[in-house]
Amino acid sequence: MKIIKNIKLLLATLFVSILLFTLSSCVPGNMVTPVVPIGSFIFHLHTYIDNTEVDAYNIDYKTLDGRKISLSISQLYISGIQLVKVDGSTYDFSGKNLLKVLDKETYLVGDVPVGNYKSIRFKVGLDAATNAVNPITSADAGILNKSEMWFGNAAQPDGYVFMNVQGTIDTSAGMNKPSVPFAFKIGTNTNYKQISMPDKPFSVLENQVALGHILIDNSKLFNGITLNQSSNLSVTTAGANGSGLAAKIVNNIPSMFAYEQ
Repeated sequence: MKIIKNIKLLLATLFVSILLFTLSSCVPGNMVTPVVPIGSFIFHLHTYIDNTEVDAYNIDYKTLDGRKISLSISQLYISGIQLVKVDGSTYDFSGKNLLKVLDKETYLVGDVPVGNYKSIRFKVGLDAATNAVNPITSADAGILNKSEMWFGNAAQPDGYVFMNVQGTIDTSAGMNKPSVPFAFKIGTNTNYKQISMPDKPFSVLENQVALGHILIDNSKLFNGITLNQSSNLSVTTAGANGSGLAAKIVNNIPSMFAYEQ
């Protein structure tokens, strides 16, 4: 009889354990989250002068109308990256910051849910919090601890240079004179610029890479600027970023970006 009682007790305990497990599985906090299939998104960014890709610094390239431009540096920060779904909602790559440099074209942005998307959004520059951090102690030290992206000998107190484009340009009306230097160092929280790419549908497939092929045309920065005035060729301080010239340059930034055909 004692054996039978022990067996019954064991069965009862087992039943209760199964029941408790079943009930706990039904509690929302303990529900198993379904696995969402993911792929990866990568930026493929190219530096251009008009319709010509820039292969190296300090080489003259000509715009379609014949104006010579050379670059000695062309770098910019990209942050606030979003993929726009077909229904208009977005997938955000929170906290992802990139520094685009000439000799690197491929940038892993991160994992993204599988699905259909229609466009890409991002900002040129850094958000206010990142713009105030110490470049050495930041998690982004690898891209922030770059003296060419500072206004002075240190990143603070003026924050980072969001876009540093320098070189030479022929400013003559006939486009047949020696080139002169220009230097545009754009930054400050006011000039954190939103870029919204046109719709161009693409899909992210499971365990596959989706590429955002984008051209960055530096010649667009000069749109609407009177080139034969030397004062229009230099913005190099945080203070100068509050000028009308800086505002024109910042407003030209979105036109720099186009999808690679």
